[in-house]
Amino acid sequence: MIKFNYPIFSLLLVTQFFTSCNGQTSTKQKQNDTYSSKTIEQQAKIIRTQGTQSGVVGCELLDKDGNIWFSISGEGAYRYDGKTFTNFTTKDGLCNNNVGTIIQDKEGNILFGTNSGICIYDGNKFTKYPVTDTLSITCMLEDKDGNLWFGTNGKGIYRYNGKTLSNFLNSNKHEYNLGSNNQFILDILQDRNGNLWFSSWNGGGVWKYDGKDFKIFVPSAEYYKANQDKRGISNTLTPWNNISNNSFASSQDYISDDMIFSMTEDNLGNIWFATRDHGLCRYDGNKFTSIGKNEGFNSRGATAILQLDDNSFWITTGDSGVWYYKGKTFKNFTEKDGLVNNAVMKILKDKNNNLWFGTKYLGLSRYDGKSFTTFSNYDN
Repeated sequence: MIKFNYPIFSLLLVTQFFTSCNGQTSTKQKQNDTYSSKTIEQQAKIIRTQGTQSGVVGCELLDKDGNIWFSISGEGAYRYDGKTFTNFTTKDGLCNNNVGTIIQDKEGNILFGTNSGICIYDGNKFTKYPVTDTLSITCMLEDKDGNLWFGTNGKGIYRYNGKTLSNFLNSNKHEYNLGSNNQFILDILQDRNGNLWFSSWNGGGVWKYDGKDFKIFVPSAEYYKANQDKRGISNTLTPWNNISNNSFASSQDYISDDMIFSMTEDNLGNIWFATRDHGLCRYDGNKFTSIGKNEGFNSRGATAILQLDDNSFWITTGDSGVWYYKGKTFKNFTEKDGLVNNAVMKILKDKNNNLWFGTKYLGLSRYDGKSFTTFSNYDN
């Protein structure tokens, strides 16, 4: 099993920690959950059942009934009901033990995006979703109209409307994709205005889809000329060598990085981006604002962003633990404070306002506002 190292430049490593695509809380849940699966009866910790030596715990979904769903590549999925963890694997009908994302649809079904397509759990059994099992699913989102959108590892974006499957941003001959013509999508977001946002992990920046057209946001030409992408200015694949500078926004309007882990919309409608190597970036609809070391966020990049009801933010990082941000100052929490590991990939808030942090090496921590508790057999 490949371990995560930060920052990452190999696309293959990312398959261990696919970002959930904005874990959804749905309006209806199937009640008859009698499916026979292996329930872990020991103390409340995630325990490996498939022998995986390492991996990232993905905090994927808080469902309508208050259960929390987690993923670990190679170990399938876990459901936590507040007392015990239940592990779902291929032995229970899951289509693949490499789960990258979990969401709940409007009917209350749980959908699992895996390395072999998508499967659906209705509370009783698993069935195959009507998409090819040759796709490696990285993120999913059900939009306001009930369409299922999902990102893939190297084959762009798909939309399933219940009848037909459509593919976007695949083989689009885009110069930003580190030499590949296929978009590698890590996250999907639908904003309050109905626009869909797609973040790329292979140099494609961020795409915005208004229902008719796709618009791309990438850094300025200066970003590439200064080698901030760390690919080398002599690399003929870099955008500024291939495209006129007119294709790039002015200095105050460009996104700060072209490799984005995840996105979130805040209470004011701003879109926040967790970038690979340039901290945080916020878009207000007109311009991008970079938030990094100069503002007190002393980390190279971010992996996930969560806003709470009081307008504060929690930010996870791949090398410096988690950060709390109230709008003016940052506070850092690390292993010294009880966090299981400083390489934190995912964050989720439960029904009791506890925060869950999924880390590499099978680490899972819960923060109750005062202290951290470890919920996994941690391997370091």
